[in-house]
Amino acid sequence: MRSALQLLLLLLLLLGLHTCLSHGNKIEHIQQCGSYCSQGLHCRTRPYLTFTPCKNLPEGLQNDVSLNMSVYTVMRCTGRQQCSLFLQVSGSLAMNEHVKGVSICTVAAGTMERCRTHVFHKAAQKQLSGQQVEVQDNCFEVAVGQDVHVTLKTVPEFCHLRVSKTYSVPGCSHADLQKNVPECIAGKITYQLNSERKALSISVTDMLENTDYNLRLCHKGYICRGTGAQALLKKEYPQKNATLTYTRPLPCLCIEGWSSVFDAPRVQVCPFKNNMEELWSGVAFDSVKQTLSWEPACQTEVAVTLCQNTEESGCQNLANSTQSVSRGKVSFSTVDPHPRLCMKFSTKMGSWIKCPFAGSDFTAWDIEAAMVDGKTQLVVTSKIRPTLLLSSCRRAGPLACEGNEDILTFNVVKHQSVVPNLTLAMCGENCCIQARRIDVKYAAKVLLCDFNSSGTGGATAPVVSTSHWQTVWIVAPAIGLLTALLVSILTIGTAVTVITAHQRKCGGAVCHVTGSQHNAGSANPCSPQHTQPSIQCYYPAIEDTPNFENSEKTNLLNWVKKDSTI
Repeated sequence: MRSALQLLLLLLLLLGLHTCLSHGNKIEHIQQCGSYCSQGLHCRTRPYLTFTPCKNLPEGLQNDVSLNMSVYTVMRCTGRQQCSLFLQVSGSLAMNEHVKGVSICTVAAGTMERCRTHVFHKAAQKQLSGQQVEVQDNCFEVAVGQDVHVTLKTVPEFCHLRVSKTYSVPGCSHADLQKNVPECIAGKITYQLNSERKALSISVTDMLENTDYNLRLCHKGYICRGTGAQALLKKEYPQKNATLTYTRPLPCLCIEGWSSVFDAPRVQVCPFKNNMEELWSGVAFDSVKQTLSWEPACQTEVAVTLCQNTEESGCQNLANSTQSVSRGKVSFSTVDPHPRLCMKFSTKMGSWIKCPFAGSDFTAWDIEAAMVDGKTQLVVTSKIRPTLLLSSCRRAGPLACEGNEDILTFNVVKHQSVVPNLTLAMCGENCCIQARRIDVKYAAKVLLCDFNSSGTGGATAPVVSTSHWQTVWIVAPAIGLLTALLVSILTIGTAVTVITAHQRKCGGAVCHVTGSQHNAGSANPCSPQHTQPSIQCYYPAIEDTPNFENSEKTNLLNWVKKDSTI
């Protein structure tokens, strides 16, 4: 019995709460505006015309007279969808023989002050002296969303005896206004999506009657910019339907509708608002200027960062490569189009990574460890003419190296294989060779590690490598042929032997050695007891044409697979 009583009380409480909430959201309707005074208080209403200054309070009046005021919105309708808004002001005070009435005044931005005075009969003043009385007036018409300053004063007006407040009239977001007030009737839009046809079938209900209705697709930002897809729903047609087609399902693509009247409110519905993935397409690469760019199709706050993708630890950011944008193009100059070089897009909703150069078609150069002339050597192949820097280090992570020591800088000949003169057979377990381009601002790093020695010259096990190309071995046979030719020419003597030794160091290149002279052929670049001298090798170019043809401007969405044109 007790449980049933508790359940009944809970239901009554919920019902009362629902009633209060419903009443709070519901705007009261009135038949006509007017004024009201408490029962037994006879009063008449007249315009407030006095311009006399306020009077000083009689002694003891401040303790006897107290003013209170409440304000809320009411609605008066002359027909369906033909309603207007008014303020209902209620004031209360303790009756006193010195107070002959009250005045209520309202003023809003851009309008003049409006006042209405309620004067009490003398008989009522004496009869109700000391009692709390109330005056109500709901004849102050207001606009949707307007801020109104309301003041309640005594008649005659006593200085410092008034009460004021600023009241905000509900806006068009209020459900009652959307159905009844013409300024807020924007219609209700529903749609069905056909992804295959890229079409939106749109229906409109609850629109302003006897009025044409406009529909269009637009990209939402500071304003909604039209895409060109639009329709006009005639008031004569009972069915308010239309079909609009789109190009891309962008998160800022919205359906916008409004009535064909001056300054009509507009309603927007965005079918793809959560489709953020669509924003990160449209990355372009200019192969002539080596510029990587992206322009947002929608206005959005995003930070764009270049990063290097790794299987072990995600995408590691490149230093000083972050740009923030809401509108306009993001551009990164002199970028190496490496398969592991990616763009990271970060917003408040999360992060997305796009790798525009992923795949062997975009690989401009490659370095790998292989057997050359019975020795483990590094082999560089390239479709362009990059400047590479090789460093020795100890591996500390997927792309991290400790104790970096630059050992070799050289230019690679376009469409040829190059064997840098480095000895890897004695390289320890933690020894790594790091390669990167230094003729660009943004480049990925390639790390080759774990060069294990064996009796036949050693095998290699690269940890990080780019995609392998089919290498044409032309350097080793050239060295053997050159050696035989030099031996046969005995008249050259010692000078030719010295030149040959330098050519062997760089695979046919002209070498400039700095520091103390060591045997580069037997040097161990990773040994802690030995320091490899700094060597700069400049390989003679076969042709004087630039790395990229002048006519090559490549959009990554329409990349043509031509190895000879990178």
